[in-house]
Amino acid sequence: MGDDYADYQASIKRMQMPRCWRVFSRHQGARFEIAADVARAHEMLDVMDVQQQTRMRQLGSRFILNDQTHARFYREVARRGVAEGYAVVTALVCDEGTVATAFGVRSGTTYYLLRISHAGNSWSSCSPGLLVTERTMATLHAEGVRRFDLSIGNQDYKRRFGAKRVPLTDVSVALSWRGAPFAWRDHAAQGLRRHPALAALAARAMGKEMR
Repeated sequence: MGDDYADYQASIKRMQMPRCWRVFSRHQGARFEIAADVARAHEMLDVMDVQQQTRMRQLGSRFILNDQTHARFYREVARRGVAEGYAVVTALVCDEGTVATAFGVRSGTTYYLLRISHAGNSWSSCSPGLLVTERTMATLHAEGVRRFDLSIGNQDYKRRFGAKRVPLTDVSVALSWRGAPFAWRDHAAQGLRRHPALAALAARAMGKEMR
């Protein structure tokens, strides 16, 4: 992204983000918020877990990011990162509650969006998921961020933000002896993916269906 955010806004004008903000702003107490301390960041993550789980249930998909292990991990990132300035937890909030949330990390002039949630179809008129992302980008752009990574997935909304596809790879590194079995497992899985016939055979041997 260039130095002039107005130019970027003009490039995505079909998304109608200014209109979405006006619609959202009609609600009493409407505001965009960045968590200023760890307690507030954890409150936003609590809401994010609930909103994402609700959405995944509607889609018939499994949701694991609020289990004990994942929830503890994200809260630890927030605990350390908010204080040190690299974890960014944001939300659209009004008197009716938290309408949308976003969680990401910042490294230099790059921001990596990791998670996003919204309160459901009743708020669709202001596209809260898109809006909280755009407001986060606008705020960080004013602080010097110029590259925004919208994470894995080739969803249409990312292209509407102007994102370009970048090839990815998986890397697993064991940092201790306890991590070694997990790294070996990942390396084995990656190897099998390069040989579909062997992968299907291994899946059948384990009683799993390949998808």
